[in-house]
Amino acid sequence: MDTIQKSYGYTGQGLRVNLTTGKITKEPTFPRFKDEIGGTALGYRVFWDEVPPKTQPLDEANKIVIAPGPFSGSGALCSSRTSITTIYPTIYPMPMIASAHIGGDMAARLKQAGYDFIIEGKSEKPVYLYINNDNFELRDAKGIWGQATRRAQQMLADQTSPMASIAVIGPAGENLVPMSVLISARQHSGGGIGSIFGSKKLKSVVIQGDQPIHIHADKKEWQKITERNIDLFGSLNQ
Repeated sequence: MDTIQKSYGYTGQGLRVNLTTGKITKEPTFPRFKDEIGGTALGYRVFWDEVPPKTQPLDEANKIVIAPGPFSGSGALCSSRTSITTIYPTIYPMPMIASAHIGGDMAARLKQAGYDFIIEGKSEKPVYLYINNDNFELRDAKGIWGQATRRAQQMLADQTSPMASIAVIGPAGENLVPMSVLISARQHSGGGIGSIFGSKKLKSVVIQGDQPIHIHADKKEWQKITERNIDLFGSLNQ
């Protein structure tokens, strides 16, 4: 980590998860993404650089780019959204690149694990991706594949940790229904991307982490702003 180029709002590294080979490698965020701001921008840059123009949603060449924004994990208002960019199966008449924005704690947990983005691949068998700081691996999801989202999340929490951020697809995604969703934290949904996860046999992404979030601001002043926002918006503090 000491050799990683960091920037406030970014950890300085991401993960490239090749579901086809099972290989997971770290990649630097900078200088490649030095001109992009936010998870959606990172996702679009990956597609511009790496994905052939005529790629279809369920092709192996399609990618899933999971990326939070620079404020994620900081407590800033509206910072809990995670951008998930892919070639969407619901855009007619020609599939196009788009991003789902999912709530819950996925964005903060990814930053706390120490990563700015996750990408790509296609597995031959059901798997889930487990990330806990520098411990990351693809795990067999055979016993979880076929389960609905709430049941699957509970099974994964039992296998990993109840404190983990768990995003899963259900049977609709597994059966490639175009409007199927990814569910995070039991109630936050990313529409239209369940079938992309299903086509890649990726049942879930489970993320833990306990690394600090670096903020370029006076901590006491930042805390005052955060508390003021909570006072103004109450429970609507995403």
